[in-house]
Amino acid sequence: MLVDYFSPLPTDGAERQAERLSTYLVSKNVSSSVLTRRVGSLARFELRDGFTVHRIMQFGPGKIKSLSFTIFAIISLLRLRNSYDILHAHLAFSPAIAAAIVGKLLHKVTIVKFGNSDSFGDIQRSQKTLRGRFRLAVLRRWVNVCIALDSEMEKEMLVAGFSRDRVVRMNNGIDTSRFKPCSDKLSAKKVLGLGEKTFVLYVGRLTPQKALHLLLKALQDATASCKDLHLLLIGIGEEREALISLTKDYGIQHCVTFIDYVSDVQPYLDAGDIFVLPSLAEGISNSLLEAMSSGLACISTSVGGSSEVLGDGQFGMLVSPRNVEELTKALVYFGQSAGERIRFGVLARQRVLEKYDFQVVGQQYFDLYTSLLETK
Repeated sequence: MLVDYFSPLPTDGAERQAERLSTYLVSKNVSSSVLTRRVGSLARFELRDGFTVHRIMQFGPGKIKSLSFTIFAIISLLRLRNSYDILHAHLAFSPAIAAAIVGKLLHKVTIVKFGNSDSFGDIQRSQKTLRGRFRLAVLRRWVNVCIALDSEMEKEMLVAGFSRDRVVRMNNGIDTSRFKPCSDKLSAKKVLGLGEKTFVLYVGRLTPQKALHLLLKALQDATASCKDLHLLLIGIGEEREALISLTKDYGIQHCVTFIDYVSDVQPYLDAGDIFVLPSLAEGISNSLLEAMSSGLACISTSVGGSSEVLGDGQFGMLVSPRNVEELTKALVYFGQSAGERIRFGVLARQRVLEKYDFQVVGQQYFDLYTSLLETK
C-alpha cells in the first residue's frame, strides 16, 4: 500500500481505507506493508496489527518535497522488490507515480485508487497542470487497474483516456463491528459533557470542498423553528478561523462547537443524533459510512458516491449541493422528529451491513488481487 500520510498523523478517507484493507489482508494470511511519508520523529519502520509501515524521508518545500518523496519511495520499492507482488496506491498523486514507475520496471501488478470526482477530484485537479497531465499519461499507460468509487469518477476516467478494461468499480468499507449503534445516547452525551440537545455532527476536513459555510447558514435558519439543534464540527483545516467568525456573524456561536481532530470519533457518534455532509464533491465518504454504521440519521448532498451510498434517498436524506433551503428543511425534519431519526438510522445501518461492511469489501479486493496475479 502506498499512501501520502498514515496514522498516527491526522488522516483522510484514503489513508483509513488503506489501514483497514491492510488489517483485513493480514486476517487472510496475506503479507501486507504500507509505504508512506516520514514526518517529524515518527519511526522509519513499525509493525502494526500484523502489517509493516515503512516511512520514507522527504525534504524541501511544496513540489520539491513531493518529488523527493517520490524518488525515495521508488528507491525503497526497488530495494524491497522481493517482498511484494502487488503495488496498490491510494489517490492518483505522488504515491501513484512511484508505484507506476516501479511496477513498469519490475513487471509488478499495479493498482491506483482514485479519490474524488469533479473539480476537487484526482482527474480534474491533475488536468490543470503540466505535471498533473504527465502524471495521468503515466497512469494511463503503466497501471494495470484504476479504481473508481462512483459513476461520476468512472466517467471522468474514461473521458480522460483511461482504457475501459482497466477501470474497475469498487466500494470503500467500514468495520461494522466497531461502528455500531449506541443503546443509551443520553449517557453518551453526559460522558462528553454535551447536555441533552439534539446534536448534529460533521466529521472531516474544514476546507472549501465541504461547503461548511452553507451548513452554518442552514443551521441559522433551522434553529429559528428547531431551537434544540447543536452542531459539532469535528476536524481541522484551513477554514477553521473563518467558520468561527461566521458563527458570530450569524449569531449562532452558542449553537456550534468546534472540536479539533480526534483519533477516535466513536464517542461523538454515540452521542450524535444527525450526521450531515454538505460537500461539493465526494468519493465514498468514510465519515458518512461510519455515521450510517453507527445508526445516525444522515443528510448529504447528492454528489459523488453519496447518492449511491444513501440509495438515492432511501437510507438518508439527499439535498442538492449549494442549496441552503433544502439543507435547512432536512435539518428541521430530523430535528423535530426523533421517530424519523430512529427509522432512518436503522435503514442506514442495514444498508452498510449489506454493501459496505469491510468483510464484503475486503473480499472483493482479495478477489481482485487474486485475479490480477492469475492473469499476469
